[in-house]
Amino acid sequence: MNKIKHLSIYGDSILKGVVLNNDTGRYQTSNEFDLVKLAQQYGIELDNYSRFGCTIQKGLPIVQSHLQKGLPCDVALIELGGNDSNFKWDEVEKAPEAEHIPATPLPLFKRMYSELVVSLKQKGILPIICSLPPLCAERYLAWITRNGLDKERILLWLGDANAIYRYQERYSLAVEQAAWQLDCPFIDLRGEFLSKLHILDYFCEDGIHPNSKGQDLIIDTFRERLNALPQSV
Repeated sequence: MNKIKHLSIYGDSILKGVVLNNDTGRYQTSNEFDLVKLAQQYGIELDNYSRFGCTIQKGLPIVQSHLQKGLPCDVALIELGGNDSNFKWDEVEKAPEAEHIPATPLPLFKRMYSELVVSLKQKGILPIICSLPPLCAERYLAWITRNGLDKERILLWLGDANAIYRYQERYSLAVEQAAWQLDCPFIDLRGEFLSKLHILDYFCEDGIHPNSKGQDLIIDTFRERLNALPQSV
């Protein structure tokens, strides 16, 4: 394969570089997470279309619209699934005995994810698929209940806090499976985070967004991939 010339990124807040500001309790984009600078080091033109809260249901129409207009890239990096696996926690708290479905049910996620990848390949664009960074379940549960939601009622539905992690992991496994089935390069961001003993040190207080240290790990993972294949994808 030829060297990457033009890369488009379709992701969520992770690759948009969003972090939680502990002083304000608000989300903001980190100036230290500079994918553009990394791309420039390798002579790659970059368009980052990552969006806060993006799901496959939002991302697929964006990709299809770009393809219709003539997406100029030769490679597209995809990092989606975290928001798809999330639940409406206020509804869970109100009715812990009821059935609840995530933002995108897993079968629909798999189908739409494959459609996104195939649509890129049909236009001669190589998709590179990223696994999902893990979440820190206890920290995330504390975050979603910080404003008054009853933690015990949510746990009544979950069974245990780590159920949040396990459910999100199913989406990351689905992404990895899509990479192998559709013959796409795969970057295991999840594995890089899980290799760290003190994983909490890499995440914001919300338990889902990598902090500056976690963002450095993502950049280093991408750089290692580029260094390993200096003249190719």
